[in-house]
Amino acid sequence: MSSGILLLATQPQPLRSNQTIMRVLRAFKGAIKDSMSSQKNLPIIVGVGQVVSHWDGKNQAPSPVSLATEAINRAKKDIGVKTLTDNIDHMVVIRAFTDSLHRPFDPFGKATNFPAAIAAKASIKAKKITYSAAGGEQPQALVNELCRSIYNREIRTALLVGSEAKAALKTALKHKISLDWSSDEQTEIHDRGPQTDFISSYEIANGIGLPPQTYAVLEEALRGRLGLSKSEYQHYMAKICVGLSKTAQLNPFAQFPKLMEAPFLSTASAQNYPVCDPYLKWNIAQDSVNQGASLILTSVEHAQSLGIPEEKWIYLHGYATVNDKIVSERPDLSKSKALEIALRSAIEESGIAAKDLTYHDIYSCFPIVVHLAAEVLGLDATSDQMSVTGGLPFFGGAGNNYSTHAIASLVEKLRVDRAAYGLILANGGFISKVSAGVYAARSPSNWTDSGVKNTSVHLQQKIADQPQYPLLAENCEAVIEAYTVRHGKYGPDHAYLFARNAKGRIMASLRADHRASIKALHLFENPIGQKITIQHQAGKNYLSNTQPLGSSMNDQFLHRQFEYVQLNRDGHVLEITLNRPEAYNALFSAAHFELAEIFDEFENDQELWVAIITGAGDKAFCSGNDLKITASGGDMSIPSSGFAGLCSRTDREKPVIAAVNGVAMGGGLEIILACDVAVADPKAIFALPEVKVGLFAAAGGVQRLTRQIGEKAAMELILTGRHVTSNEAVHLGLINSVSSSGDVLQAARQLAKTIAANSPTSIRASKRVLNAVDAQGDWDKALALSETEIGGLLKTKDAREGVTAFAQKRKPKWVNG
Repeated sequence: MSSGILLLATQPQPLRSNQTIMRVLRAFKGAIKDSMSSQKNLPIIVGVGQVVSHWDGKNQAPSPVSLATEAINRAKKDIGVKTLTDNIDHMVVIRAFTDSLHRPFDPFGKATNFPAAIAAKASIKAKKITYSAAGGEQPQALVNELCRSIYNREIRTALLVGSEAKAALKTALKHKISLDWSSDEQTEIHDRGPQTDFISSYEIANGIGLPPQTYAVLEEALRGRLGLSKSEYQHYMAKICVGLSKTAQLNPFAQFPKLMEAPFLSTASAQNYPVCDPYLKWNIAQDSVNQGASLILTSVEHAQSLGIPEEKWIYLHGYATVNDKIVSERPDLSKSKALEIALRSAIEESGIAAKDLTYHDIYSCFPIVVHLAAEVLGLDATSDQMSVTGGLPFFGGAGNNYSTHAIASLVEKLRVDRAAYGLILANGGFISKVSAGVYAARSPSNWTDSGVKNTSVHLQQKIADQPQYPLLAENCEAVIEAYTVRHGKYGPDHAYLFARNAKGRIMASLRADHRASIKALHLFENPIGQKITIQHQAGKNYLSNTQPLGSSMNDQFLHRQFEYVQLNRDGHVLEITLNRPEAYNALFSAAHFELAEIFDEFENDQELWVAIITGAGDKAFCSGNDLKITASGGDMSIPSSGFAGLCSRTDREKPVIAAVNGVAMGGGLEIILACDVAVADPKAIFALPEVKVGLFAAAGGVQRLTRQIGEKAAMELILTGRHVTSNEAVHLGLINSVSSSGDVLQAARQLAKTIAANSPTSIRASKRVLNAVDAQGDWDKALALSETEIGGLLKTKDAREGVTAFAQKRKPKWVNG
């Protein structure tokens, strides 16, 4: 500024009056004064504190409040000036993970007012206390906000703190240790609420849920854009994670500092199990941490007045916070416009280029975020420096508070490397809320309240200006653009996808009971680009597997492999064979889910009119539930359609025949009771022996047996568990007939052929009326439904064909419509 005055004084100027000259000099003096004043207003971070606990169940357990308190104490000690924190203007507490959930899990209680509990424990007196919203972007977004308040002289000092102790909670539960994390401390706070508005009801209904299964679909979209195979992408993610792990190994505050190498990180194992395609456990954030972090901010002027050493000061140079559209409304699922805008804006406001950044901490909850940031910054995510902490998988995913740790770690580095610039990218939701900040030890030359522009309407307008595709909820065909498969303890158990057609975009899930189709989606090398059929039902979209039941094995998309059931398709008849002869065809969870999908598809297949169910081998039809698997603690889950995918299926419209080739015990007999017709081999044996092992026939056996053979006869079998022969079963009404020895399947086939010779539409109408009698228990309503059904039947092609064929004395040619 002084050289400018000299230039003014030495250059030839027109003569001016003394009054004019004085006015010019006053203007220059005012500019100098304003510049000096704005420099005094500059916000700085002067104190940082971090803490980690590797509590193993011994000694005193950490708690969220104790970890936050220790982080504050360390930040106060870092400053070295006690008086700064005697009276904080604004204390902000990052929202605890448990307070971000719709259904919190707090087995040891919690502070009813988390900020108040921390303030009391840490002896902090604050004029204003705020409890933040939920989201990983909050630490950086709040630093931006607090810096603006300091610069505008609204406050002089601010404290930011957060903590998580989920690891201690799990350890205590594992070791059956009782903890008390409750607190009744109260004070006035400004609670911003969770603000989890980055997901829609449409998305929830059609498959989106927790972060792993949501980010996974974005990750698969990125894999598709990059043109990488599943194996190639798995190795790519592992390389990103190796760099993070190496950083965490050297970080004294890391929760998981053990170095993990690429072969381990890219290979599924008991320690690195599948979570959601393409993720394995150690590819993503680990939230079982005991960590706390705190930042203390003030102005240059206040720091000078208190004698805080200048080597402690770290300046925020440029920053931006941008909110993206919800996932389903983003034009390209493999990219993030909000991330791109936030990064570019923060760097531009700092007056530097991306290449001038020495340090980066890219929010690494999932590899896609690191990759997308690297694309914007011109970096290699597998070899360039991407984190100052070790990232959320290895440093630890400390809930919403992770980036407080990142900022604290960056401050420590910039205090040493005083010529360097560092970048923080914080991320909340599903890359839904992105906040970036550029820091340095040097004072910014042109810091103004630039962040106001970077959080203003014009940045959000760039998001709003993106193309938008209508979201569909209808029967349609489309092409897959992204997908994922979620894995449970016993294998794939959930899948959903995004697809596009000329009308717009549609989300769809696979039916939860269709595990064979879910597994087929998981095993197929590249589902992206595949044409699919979607069925809209009860407000949800479902992927319809068009591979017909009983078709030959091949490598077509979504071709299912049934491991415990064999299928044979013969015209309009589907034969279903329980295929565990070595276990007397006893069933367990995986077999139940296969049968659930088979019976669902049987009901929907217009070319299948009758089904036969039998057992493999010559010893057993089905001996019921596999008690060996039950006793060993195996998967006990059952599909919504019940035992064998049949016993809770009360709305069937197609007949099912039981061909009882041998032992039919427990659940095996309950399958027979759930069928419409049954024939048995002479050697078949029937029983409900559950009472002999402390159980009862809970898959509908008690109810159906009483209705089908009468209460007294049924009660005898239920209470005694005794065996019944085929001849007695016919007498009681358990079965329709007994075949000749070894000929039960042929007898069932002949019966199926006879049924299939009749009108399938009439049979379905009959079944609907019988279903209504069962459901309503009201004969008047059932008779009314009969009138409705017969009226509808008279309008069908099959009804016209039946009457015509009778008149012409020929066999009818049913069209099933």
